[in-house]
Amino acid sequence: MSPGEQVPVILQWEGEDGGFECAGFTGLPVVNPILIVLAHAGSPDSIANAAALREELIRELTALAPEVKKEDRPCEDPARLEPSCRRVLLPVGSATAALEEKPWFAPWLALEPFYLTLPVFPLVARQGVTKLLPKGFSRFNVEFWSRSIADALPAVFALAGLTSESARIFISYRQKESAALAIQLFDALAHENFDVFLDHFRIAPGVDFQTRLTQELGDKSMVLLLESAGILDSEWTLYEINVAKTCGLGLFALQPPGGRSVPGVEEPVRRRLADGDFAGGSFSASAVLEPAVLSDVVERVKREHDRALVQRRQALRLSLQGALWREKVYGHYFDEFGILHVPIQEKSLEYRVWLTPRPPDLPDFHTTSQYAQAPVRGVVIGLSRLMEPLRMQRTGWLAGLCHIELVDEGQLLAAAGQMARGEL
Repeated sequence: MSPGEQVPVILQWEGEDGGFECAGFTGLPVVNPILIVLAHAGSPDSIANAAALREELIRELTALAPEVKKEDRPCEDPARLEPSCRRVLLPVGSATAALEEKPWFAPWLALEPFYLTLPVFPLVARQGVTKLLPKGFSRFNVEFWSRSIADALPAVFALAGLTSESARIFISYRQKESAALAIQLFDALAHENFDVFLDHFRIAPGVDFQTRLTQELGDKSMVLLLESAGILDSEWTLYEINVAKTCGLGLFALQPPGGRSVPGVEEPVRRRLADGDFAGGSFSASAVLEPAVLSDVVERVKREHDRALVQRRQALRLSLQGALWREKVYGHYFDEFGILHVPIQEKSLEYRVWLTPRPPDLPDFHTTSQYAQAPVRGVVIGLSRLMEPLRMQRTGWLAGLCHIELVDEGQLLAAAGQMARGEL
């Protein structure tokens, strides 16, 4: 991507009369354009649901990263957008109105490449939803929402490629103060397809505790911090917080009654709980959240996780681009597969760089190796310094086997200099 170039996310929605309106969003760390199309069934309730989802999408897209800007733009035929554009159709329904097949659904019904579909319906429609969808859409999993249609946003963003299909979170807490709450959150988030780390379940006997904690933190996008009264008295929770801050991981805090605020965690990413939020009307080490409160907390965690992942990707991308510009390396750009092309004109060579916000793993090397065959040089950049020694040894072996350079994200400036000199 050249300096100043913007790749847009386009939101297109169907009006009550069947016409369309569009808005664009720039400043998001996407490698190819994304089109999100909202359709409705024509009934007042489905129109209202689609409008509510549109407003939630606009609000959340602008909140994903500080650099995001919304702009009005004319609507385009999805087929006329560039081939790598990911086109996501959201047929929004209600509990009773059937969504009729429309002529412009054709490429989505035909499963053409980069045409993706996610029907969005209220939970009360679950039992009879197949009768409410066009026949061709019955093959797709439906995203159901219960209290708020905003509950569908994480699934929309994952399908659109804005966030990851693999949601990962680390719970940092003091066992003697909030063990029951931590276990309750572990279970609830696991049921929402999160990969959750909780030391109560995930560290086997005989493992180097600190080394494993470090690796698990690096593998996650966000730390969920339970700010109990003694949170700052534990060397382990302090270590987890410091690693998260140093590596730019997202932080979201739940503070039970009597808890202490962790310095550096801003109030907008904190939820303060009251005694009435807990079963029995008071907080203790054995207390768990009331079901409605738990549901609200899980939805908030999902939202904060998505923001943290997008912002981390953005920061990593901007840091590398800034390092390259500092070395007077220009003309680099991201292709439709997410690979950064870095041509070094003076050396008549090119690097292809894959950025991962987590410690590099097999899929990262597989992706890079497909598009970085000699004489092109492949580079994978991620949090390699957080790996356990054995995993680092295996990853280094894989990098050598694939003839790909492995670079820790903390060495971006040095790596940019080496690329500029053709030495990486």
